[in-house]
Amino acid sequence: MTKLNLLSGSYTGPNGEGLKLLSFDTATGTIELVRSFPGTPDVSWIAFALATRTVYVTDEMAEKAGAFTLAADNTTATPLGYQSTGAKYPCYLRLSPKGTKLAVANYGDDSTPVFSIDTTTGALKPDPTVLRSAHAHDKGHAHWAQWSPEADRLYTADLGHDEVRSVRYEAGSFVGGPETAFSTPKGAGPRHMAFHPNGKFAYLFTEYAETVTALARHADGTLTELNTLPALPADFKGESTGAHIQINAAGTVVYVSNRGHNSITSFAIAADGTISLKQNIACGGNWPRFFLLLDQHLIVANQESEDLVVFNVAADGTLTATGKVFKLQKPVALLQI
Repeated sequence: MTKLNLLSGSYTGPNGEGLKLLSFDTATGTIELVRSFPGTPDVSWIAFALATRTVYVTDEMAEKAGAFTLAADNTTATPLGYQSTGAKYPCYLRLSPKGTKLAVANYGDDSTPVFSIDTTTGALKPDPTVLRSAHAHDKGHAHWAQWSPEADRLYTADLGHDEVRSVRYEAGSFVGGPETAFSTPKGAGPRHMAFHPNGKFAYLFTEYAETVTALARHADGTLTELNTLPALPADFKGESTGAHIQINAAGTVVYVSNRGHNSITSFAIAADGTISLKQNIACGGNWPRFFLLLDQHLIVANQESEDLVVFNVAADGTLTATGKVFKLQKPVALLQI
């Protein structure tokens, strides 16, 4: 029997405990609540720096990002302070490869503030570098940010401006400004992107069009389309929006979640990076905002039905429902620590 420690993030309101520690039993598929951490409202995304045991969270409704020191035994999360993100709805954050920077995506406009980190304490420093598009800032909706596998660029997805941008990153500093790396059709709404383990490809999931685009990566930071497939069945006539995307460790399957259709769609990844439909399966709840792909399990965080639903992952990447469901207040993020 192996039990994994998971951090979860939930929408809670201004006085809630959005950050929680969960235990996941890989043998039985059972999830248990270990404890909740006070002073952590509306946690919509989580990052963790192992070296300093620092947990980074968004406080989405208060327009802030914060840091906490997690005790070695996971019993306490000591606050290191919050910093303003400068715009509404910070919804995503990522640590730089060396753990010296934290990039935050602000859904309220096209901005991505990048905070410097005190490498001794893990605290966020004020006055971040703010990266923006070349377009009307108030029309943007940044929703994702991530460093390239080579750590030489920071990419952002802006579903308001229908583009993915990249900016050069060298020796801990940005060189020049963000440039368009890939543009989607107007109104598609690129939301999240995932890099292939081999670094040659990336996979972009759109919120409004509900499509997955396989992309080839180039040395200058640009991306070119390999192929694009819908994430929803052709006969579906309702309303649905794309949410999360993740690739398995082998780089053979990419998964996405569909809010409204309430399903998980998977695509097989070929050697040339192109994708083909593999499976579409009901997510077991309502509004799958997020899912966490582990070795032999996939856990869906259903925001509106307020539950975590566990699936088994077969050797070929196919999902099967386990029947294991754990009730949790508006879950929207999960992270193994």
